[in-house]
Amino acid sequence: MFKLYSKSCQYALRALVYAGSPESSGRVQARDICEQAGVPESFTRKVLQALVQGGLLAAQRGPGGGYVLTRLPEEITLMEVIKLVDGEDTFDYCVLGMHECSGENPCPLHYLWLKSKRPLLKSLETTTLQDMIEATAGNRVLSHGERG
Repeated sequence: MFKLYSKSCQYALRALVYAGSPESSGRVQARDICEQAGVPESFTRKVLQALVQGGLLAAQRGPGGGYVLTRLPEEITLMEVIKLVDGEDTFDYCVLGMHECSGENPCPLHYLWLKSKRPLLKSLETTTLQDMIEATAGNRVLSHGERG
């Protein structure tokens, strides 16, 4: 089954939505992120460290510490998060996992994926963490180009 991004990326997006939400009051503990986002703590701590290393979160140790966003949610795109967690080349692979897939040797879905990929990537580049936070708060689904 084709997945747009990894489980790590799913957890990262869910954690960032919580960290950027008004309920978080700016600084959040890892266990609170995991509880509120519904993600496993041990695995998510590794994802949070990747977000710190990538510059999207800052970690503060000690009493009253936790994680804080380093930028405003409206400045962080979904594409930025996906590439940070899954890698810069995450959308360059064959959707069927074939090693020899190319224009000269296409898999059965090669051209369909190429046609679908451009608008999808554009949406990921223009949809922000703030859009996700607002959609989550309103319990609604984002559509291409929609802004809260």
